[in-house]
Amino acid sequence: MDTQTCSIPRHTDSGVGVESNGGVPVTGFDPVEVAGLLSGFNPSGLDGDSLLTVLSGLERVAAAAHAAQIKTMAEFTRIRPHTPGRRFGEFVADEIAVELSLTRRAAETRVAQAVEMTTRAPAVLAALQTGRLDLYRARVITEATYRLDDTTATRVAAHVVEHAEGRNASQVRRIVRRAVLRFDSEGAQRRHEQARADRNVVLTPLDDGMAELTALLPADQATAVYQRVNTLARDNRTPGDDRGADERRADTLVNLLLGRRDPGAAGEPGGVRPLVHVTVAASTLTGADDKPAVLDGYGPIPAAYARKIAADPTGAWKRLVTDPVDGSLIEHTRNTYRPPTALDDHIRARDHTCRFPGCQH
Repeated sequence: MDTQTCSIPRHTDSGVGVESNGGVPVTGFDPVEVAGLLSGFNPSGLDGDSLLTVLSGLERVAAAAHAAQIKTMAEFTRIRPHTPGRRFGEFVADEIAVELSLTRRAAETRVAQAVEMTTRAPAVLAALQTGRLDLYRARVITEATYRLDDTTATRVAAHVVEHAEGRNASQVRRIVRRAVLRFDSEGAQRRHEQARADRNVVLTPLDDGMAELTALLPADQATAVYQRVNTLARDNRTPGDDRGADERRADTLVNLLLGRRDPGAAGEPGGVRPLVHVTVAASTLTGADDKPAVLDGYGPIPAAYARKIAADPTGAWKRLVTDPVDGSLIEHTRNTYRPPTALDDHIRARDHTCRFPGCQH
């Protein structure tokens, strides 16, 4: 194909402009024009079979676009100064993070995948650009080849690609594991020890006052923990317990870790609770308003949720003075306050149950 000139949007001091002359040469297509064609597509009026055909075709288009981006990212990595001891330059990820509005970690991950596919796993890139793999399944393969030497990585990638078309990500992951063991059985224990050193527990804030707690563990330990939680959740179900299986497992895990005597029971866990910091306005505690509170290590939480936490009889209160405009801390006292028994009895007699919506405890 002939080389065409593509006018790529450029950041300027006044915003985003477009180069009208001397654009960036792009071989074979104009990505801005392609994006414009796709944005004008209207699927209304197509029957079910046609919609499925178009959906499949667009999946291939998306895969090809991802492959083109990966090759572009790899080339950008190549032309930047190389950092000894690293697979790419020290500031490559920073530049890409700014351009694509990514975190540095996300940019590093994408750069590493681009380098892997264009050097040690070319079969994965070839399958991606022809639409035989989507980006997610391609990443499943390259995430496994990182730990392998160059020759083994290339062989594993080619083998998996040969058997991956038409299979979902879980199936591809199983194929990858078998291939790694087949082509590098001697390194399996070494890789396990290296991976074991990365075990961790991570707290990830989510929306709606929820959070995700994940643990990366050796497979036998993780399986044993899950089976323990699952067995307790199943065996301790009582008549009238309308919680689903997932809810029971989640409650059981919390109860086990926080020391409740009956781990399979519903409701709030008892026993010793760890220190949890919640910053909430006094006016919110009294119910005069519903300003959001801040749970330390998580972020903003609803006012009613904060009042529920504050009502915990094992908790203590500490006076803080914050700026009413930006919320910055103005004064911090070391004195703490625990609601006296008389006040606790008064509130319980007045409200009977927790005032948090839906809570009957």
